[in-house]
Amino acid sequence: MAQSDKRPDNRPTSGSRPAGGGGRRRTPPPPVKKPFPWGVVAVSTVLGLLLVGILVYAVTNQGAGFKSALKTADESVDGVKIYDGLARKHVPSAVTSYKQAPPVGGEHNDVPQTCQVYTAPIANEHAVHSLEHGAVWITYKPDLPAADIAKLRTLAEGDQYRMLSPFPGQSQKIGLQAWGRQLFVDSPDDKRVTAFLKAYTSGPQAPEQGAACSGTTQTGPLAAQAPAPAASGMSPAPAASTAASTAASPAG
Repeated sequence: MAQSDKRPDNRPTSGSRPAGGGGRRRTPPPPVKKPFPWGVVAVSTVLGLLLVGILVYAVTNQGAGFKSALKTADESVDGVKIYDGLARKHVPSAVTSYKQAPPVGGEHNDVPQTCQVYTAPIANEHAVHSLEHGAVWITYKPDLPAADIAKLRTLAEGDQYRMLSPFPGQSQKIGLQAWGRQLFVDSPDDKRVTAFLKAYTSGPQAPEQGAACSGTTQTGPLAAQAPAPAASGMSPAPAASTAASTAASPAG
């Protein structure tokens, strides 16, 4: 028989490994090293410092940012006297129960005093109603030097919530009145004058803050309410109380 010229196939069959130890294994890739999260650390640090700053500010200022507007106003005026629990009833007649002179609140006429400069005394009852609306009433002894009166006038003129008038019987030279607040000084140059005006002109002390400071420009004592007309149709002349001094005209 003829010998087959086919050579034996030495190739490994499928699934078998070549002799001599087999093929090479793949080397695993080196592990990827993640970068340190510097951005997260920086943001966390900033937020932490901000929080600490807020806490320190709150402690060192003892809650100053949470004070009421009225408390802030009161603390801005050195020596101001505070009166609470003042009555607000409207009455038609003169009031003789005021505990302060000039008064800083209490029962009053239902017509406010128009805020302007007066050269004669005004009725307490009208003035107090204006205080209820946020007015500051500047008063002075009638014998105050003209130069000082002129300075006070410049502080009151042109402001719809400030009024100026002399006050007979006032022992101190200058008085500053707002609803429930009062301060006396000896000079219009006292820094507390401007502090008082800034704090209380249409300020948070007013029970009816923002209401109009106008109604009457009457000076002198409060006119008593006239009785009902008689049957004849003639009205008797109204009587005057002694709540203020003799009537005069306001400054022009």
